[in-house]
Amino acid sequence: MAQGRPKAVRLAGTGEKLYMALKLSGLAWGARRGPNHILESGRWEECGLPRSINTVIEDIRSGMPVTRLDRYAVFFQVPADLFLNEATSPHAPEFSCEILKRKHHSQLPSPPALGLRDALALERRRERNALGRNFGLSRMLAGAYRLFYKNDAAEVLCNGAALVGGQAREGVGVAAVMVFEAVAIELSGIVFQWHNHLHVQYQSLDRQVLGYLMAPDPMQSIVLRQRQPFCLRLYGLAGSLGLSLEPDRFEVVAVRRETSGNREAEEIYGDLCDLIRREPALAPGHPDWAAGRALFGQAGSRPERGAGAAGE
Repeated sequence: MAQGRPKAVRLAGTGEKLYMALKLSGLAWGARRGPNHILESGRWEECGLPRSINTVIEDIRSGMPVTRLDRYAVFFQVPADLFLNEATSPHAPEFSCEILKRKHHSQLPSPPALGLRDALALERRRERNALGRNFGLSRMLAGAYRLFYKNDAAEVLCNGAALVGGQAREGVGVAAVMVFEAVAIELSGIVFQWHNHLHVQYQSLDRQVLGYLMAPDPMQSIVLRQRQPFCLRLYGLAGSLGLSLEPDRFEVVAVRRETSGNREAEEIYGDLCDLIRREPALAPGHPDWAAGRALFGQAGSRPERGAGAAGE
């Protein structure tokens, strides 16, 4: 009788694609470990990929095991079919473009640890938002967003920018920038699904600000998914940035800037960050103020094409 663990079922043709994906992503997997080594990537571990270099080398040489295909796809932020499709060569421009498009998504700042501690609730949230299940949400939300946020009392609209992209172990990663009293505050967070809403938990990189946002889940509404441009209205609560002991309550409209030509979401996000550093707020009389205010009404219904043109 054969002894030991049964041999893994391997997928022909996927090994060379794995090799090319690693090379295109600028990752190393040899014995010498540097900053770009796969084992230095927290995301590699989050995706449940091998800690043994010999195992990775075998996956390259003999093909990915069936049991690891989805994990590799999640790590590179691409559909599993990209590795399986025999019509797409590892050296084809289509393959390179898909890998390079997603290259920087895994470099988003690590999202904060969630405070949910009830064992059953935590298990259910993790199950719904696991890496194998949140790929569709990640693809739908991915992109650069201009943010407009306000509280009930203020006429002034504040500007912000966000980049949504990389899958995380329990949701979708997001990075953002807002400006308060001429200081740019960098934020990182995680978007996850619960019941029929999206939830966003975020924190500043210095961990002085912790906040929470909620919005209807567009994965459950064709009306929300068909908005052109895609936008969401979110309701938030966060620690006060001023001297008040009361938390800040605010609303945010996030309007996605669609990519065009060769411009990637990361480049658009960089432009938006430059914009909000120049114009952190919009007061009445500013050319974009009226259009920005109107977005809060439009994002509560089905916006017409062209809504969200503020600052175009």
